[in-house]
Amino acid sequence: MYHTESMIQMMEDLQRQASEMEKHVKDMMEAEGRACGIELDKRKNARDLMHQLMEHQANMEHKPEMTWAYVPADMPEYDTQPSEWHDDMHDDMHHQETLMETDMPADGTEHQQ
Repeated sequence: MYHTESMIQMMEDLQRQASEMEKHVKDMMEAEGRACGIELDKRKNARDLMHQLMEHQANMEHKPEMTWAYVPADMPEYDTQPSEWHDDMHDDMHHQETLMETDMPADGTEHQQ
């Protein structure tokens, strides 16, 4: 069979993409495992990690309620009260911009000290 450079390049690209995908899948399983209270060893192959995670989840008596970021829903303390910090931050930034504009010479060069 005749192999061209482009065929070899495509094969190398596929191998790289498969490796990146495997890393991503393992990262997701690791996050899921931590959310369920198990630490997975990502040095194992993805199928073994999946079986270990599924077995652990099947044996769990109580699955904690989770948020989208795999943080237990009862863990974060959200501030639901309106805050004034946004307005204060905006005022501070406007003040800094005004100072910078008044300190800069009209020709745009820096001050000599």
